Amino acid sequence: MSDARFNVGYRIIKYYFWHRYLFKKQVKKEKKNPSYQKLIRMLKEFEEEKPLLQQQNLTNCTFTIFDLETTGFFPEIGDEIVSIGAIKMQGEKILQNKTFYEVINPLQTVSAETKQFTGLKRKDFIQGKTLPVGLIEFLDFCKGTILVAHPASFDINFLQKRIGKWDLPPFDPEFIDSYALAKELLDEKECYLDDLVKKFQIIKRARHHALNDAIMTAEIFHELLKICELKEIDTIRELHEVAGI
Repeated sequence: MSDARFNVGYRIIKYYFWHRYLFKKQVKKEKKNPSYQKLIRMLKEFEEEKPLLQQQNLTNCTFTIFDLETTGFFPEIGDEIVSIGAIKMQGEKILQNKTFYEVINPLQTVSAETKQFTGLKRKDFIQGKTLPVGLIEFLDFCKGTILVAHPASFDINFLQKRIGKWDLPPFDPEFIDSYALAKELLDEKECYLDDLVKKFQIIKRARHHALNDAIMTAEIFHELLKICELKEIDTIRELHEVAGI
């Protein structure tokens, strides 16, 4: 058995026999905070505005391009969000003065590997927000916009799974997967962030910083929207059809 498979297997056992119960105890404590009830209301409001967003023309849309940094790839076995970064776009225009960045203090101890990978330090987590408070601020920032992530299949799914672990209402926002869109629009075998940064000659920022990655994703999405315009893809519904979402 490879070291990677052994590590995942060990983490699964550790989660189900220990961390799961510790997490539930900590969540029960957090539920008493007013921020938890506020987040419930905000998640329900987010769901209600989805049908209106689906009808918009691309040139009139406001997008929130976001990125998560996490402790791992498996929210089902306890991996958590450690930072959220985002930037807004109005149609094809990137709004450089409309940014969001927040460090989240996870319930479990952050590994040395995660700290090295993200560049976050112990003091950053001490000063960070709890997930409910961080999500309240993020949802307030992106209210009335369409979310974009690269790939959304990871970031949206991770948010949904972690929100579910907190016994909160389902999170089902209107979103665009810029990775899936790029795969359909471009004649490229690889459409990961680094590949498209190179293809579109975008200035490369330090990776695995949530805001930096969100800004680079916005610059990629800007290029993809220009291609959509040439192909006469005008609405969110048409864009979803192209991306297969």
